[in-house]
Amino acid sequence: MGKFLESYVRSKYFTRGQAALSLVFLVGGTVVLIGTTLTFLVISFINTTFGYQAANRALGVAFAGANDGLWKLSKNRDFGGSYYNQSLCDYSLPIGSDQAHVIITRKDGSCGSPRPTNPNEAWIYSEASYLGRVRRINMVVSIDPISGRVVVTSMVQSVVVTTGNGADN
Repeated sequence: MGKFLESYVRSKYFTRGQAALSLVFLVGGTVVLIGTTLTFLVISFINTTFGYQAANRALGVAFAGANDGLWKLSKNRDFGGSYYNQSLCDYSLPIGSDQAHVIITRKDGSCGSPRPTNPNEAWIYSEASYLGRVRRINMVVSIDPISGRVVVTSMVQSVVVTTGNGADN
């Protein structure tokens, strides 16, 4: 074979190799891009689901604390009144491995700074957190002075947003 023919055959084979290499890089890059996208989506889904479960757990614990405060008022309608000290009506309720912080305030009581203006009313604040998700339940309870009947007048659930440095917004 002549030199001209030999160089033509070599360049033909080298060109085929260059095209195959470009195709391999293109297919490989596409696979890596799709894999990275799927990984990101799976991690986002897991984090979202985990956050939802943590928020619901905090809400359940806060609601249990509010119900405990309601139960204490039902058993003793003077609970949180003037002769109760701070440690009895501002307490932590352990629920499994979690805790709810509960405050029961009355007009003539010693607990809490915002107090009801009506002597036949009590306010119950319950707050719980789990993995950075903080939930709060505020109950306004009406107490009949004659029969002692305890009725929940209103209940508000709120989300406490934290800035990450311990301060609430």
